[in-house]
Amino acid sequence: MDNQTTKLSRWYYGLAVLVFVFGCLAATTITVLGTRGLPGLIEIEEAHDLSRMTRVAIPGSAEVTFSEPGAYAVYYEYRTVVDGVEYAGNKRPPTLVCSLTSNATGAEVPVVPDYVETNGYSVRMGSRAAVLAMSITINEPGTYTFSCRYPDGRAQPKIVLAVGQNILWEYIGIMGRTVGPIFVSMIVSMALLFGSAVAAIVVAIVVAVKRQPPRKQLDGADA
Repeated sequence: MDNQTTKLSRWYYGLAVLVFVFGCLAATTITVLGTRGLPGLIEIEEAHDLSRMTRVAIPGSAEVTFSEPGAYAVYYEYRTVVDGVEYAGNKRPPTLVCSLTSNATGAEVPVVPDYVETNGYSVRMGSRAAVLAMSITINEPGTYTFSCRYPDGRAQPKIVLAVGQNILWEYIGIMGRTVGPIFVSMIVSMALLFGSAVAAIVVAIVVAVKRQPPRKQLDGADA
């Protein structure tokens, strides 16, 4: 095999390596750009912005404003502090009779018991923790009066409920807005990696085959 053929072979092998490296770089770039849509800590913290929750000491009532229609949640804060008063109780919410009345029309909105142990929130340092106790569906935005009492009319123990956005659904919504683009970027990245690997292997095989001496020459050498 002459020197020119050897040099060409090396160039082709180098080309195979470059193809694979380029595929890896392209796949990495696409993955990084695609995952930039993942919700960051700030956006997740905004979804868990508990200042938007209206807390109500129960038994009792309070006005709650809903800015848009949709599903809302009532959380039982089994560990919390309100106006310097500490509240602590069992994680499972007690049985309550609750109502939600529109201040504008007087219409009643159903407050549906919906205890979900895995749907809740807690504040760092453990000063505030809650679990979903009830669900509300608002069709007409506006100000409503939310009130709750014990079925037997007793006044103790005092507990705290928080009315507002459903934390779990808001987080799922954030994730849902990013899953599609991320999935596409992952598929494209995997396709690039696989394609570049196949291309590099094909180039290497072709070069290896071309570097083999012709069969006639081998036969003549044996003779």
